[in-house]
Amino acid sequence: MTSLLPRRRSPLLMIAALIAAGASNPARAGGSDPKAVLDDLFGQMNSMCGGNGDGPAYDLDALAKKYFVPALVKIITRDYEQPGALGFDILIDGQDCKTSDLKLDIIGGGGSTSIGRATFKNFGEERVIDLLMTNAGGDWMVTDVVYRHRPFSLKAQ
Repeated sequence: MTSLLPRRRSPLLMIAALIAAGASNPARAGGSDPKAVLDDLFGQMNSMCGGNGDGPAYDLDALAKKYFVPALVKIITRDYEQPGALGFDILIDGQDCKTSDLKLDIIGGGGSTSIGRATFKNFGEERVIDLLMTNAGGDWMVTDVVYRHRPFSLKAQ
């Protein structure tokens, strides 16, 4: 006869599983270098928006929590809590997207700061978006998102 009660798991096995999960999913946020941050953020954007603009959606909230400093995460999550606070996706400067001609470069900074630039077209309109980054304890974090094609700073929102 099979018991309907759950089997007890060994406490040592549970501890080992927790340690393994922590090792494979570190709590640290940020990227290993500025180019890695730029590539991941805009690579996911381009996967969704490139071509016909119908690729798999990316999770801006999760990306912000991974790569942005807490003050910027607060601005982005405020937008989810109060729809329309920003009113657009900050990575494309729009609500809808169909991007082309994506170019990613590290254009400035040095030491513990860096500037990553994404240049692309969204529905044929030029976009130039800079990610201002800083190295915080070995991890590169976005401290501001600044547009060069029109006045905008995420930090100022």
